[in-house]
Amino acid sequence: MQLARLSLATFCGTTLLLAGCSGGTPWGATPQNIPVPHIENIPAVMDAGTTAGAQRLAERVRAKLAAEPRLANSNLRVEGFESGVIILNGSPPSAEERSLAVQTARQVPGVRDVVDRMANP
Repeated sequence: MQLARLSLATFCGTTLLLAGCSGGTPWGATPQNIPVPHIENIPAVMDAGTTAGAQRLAERVRAKLAAEPRLANSNLRVEGFESGVIILNGSPPSAEERSLAVQTARQVPGVRDVVDRMANP
């Protein structure tokens, strides 16, 4: 008998709680009122935490290396990884270009670490 009252009270309480909610959840969350961030407002440094962000970061490093006149004809490969890690591969013509490539990659916003796997000139 007491168990039946408890079950009935639980049922009634749950029904009343859900009847007063919009969206079917106690906090009223529905797809219409969940804030969605605008992607264009996310800074580049936050971009590096995802796989797609790592690829975009690698593209920005490639563009920066290509814009450097002394590195424009170098055969350098750039790989991006999560957390802003960039790996440089290839064979620069001299030690100066090798050092310049590492410094240039570090200047790109969002790059936290550059791993130098370039062959010795």
